[in-house]
Amino acid sequence: MSRVIVSKVKFNFLIALTVILALSSFNNDNASRLQNGSIQQHYDLPNPLKAEVIGIQDGDTIELKFLFAGKKAGQRMGKPIRIRLLHVNCPERGRPYYKVAKQYTSQQCFRKTVQIRHAGNFDRYGRLLGEVVLPNGRILNKELVKAGLAVHFKKYSKSQEYSNLEIQAKKQKLGIWSQSPTFFGQL
Repeated sequence: MSRVIVSKVKFNFLIALTVILALSSFNNDNASRLQNGSIQQHYDLPNPLKAEVIGIQDGDTIELKFLFAGKKAGQRMGKPIRIRLLHVNCPERGRPYYKVAKQYTSQQCFRKTVQIRHAGNFDRYGRLLGEVVLPNGRILNKELVKAGLAVHFKKYSKSQEYSNLEIQAKKQKLGIWSQSPTFFGQL
């Protein structure tokens, strides 16, 4: 009877050891991919943060080739970091100029290395709040407002510069400002 118990213990030990080795191998492969591939996991945020844009969620949200695992990332922890453009608000999905703003953002920065100027603040969705400095030195946030593809997000920004950019786009009736006044209740 004791031989049967010893055999079962040895068998269970071998299975457990096999599982541990398999999991260890998986984790090493994953870590190797992160280090040897083009994406590395980071626990701190340089300022400015410099990385390639790998995704455009909408006109005012982009995704970078930069994995952030810091606590402030919330639900985005360990995933490519998303940037929510400060000071601006672009039209939402299904609204006029949504696709135009998203396409403009894509043309300006997709597959390009940008710098993000930030204060280390995240929104409730785990997106880093910042200004996107394009390779040519211009700031995407400002360019969207100048082109009439975003409004100055006064609820979260008191910037006089962004307010002035919006006033100029309104005067020139650019982008969203070419729409009827009822349009603005939809933003």
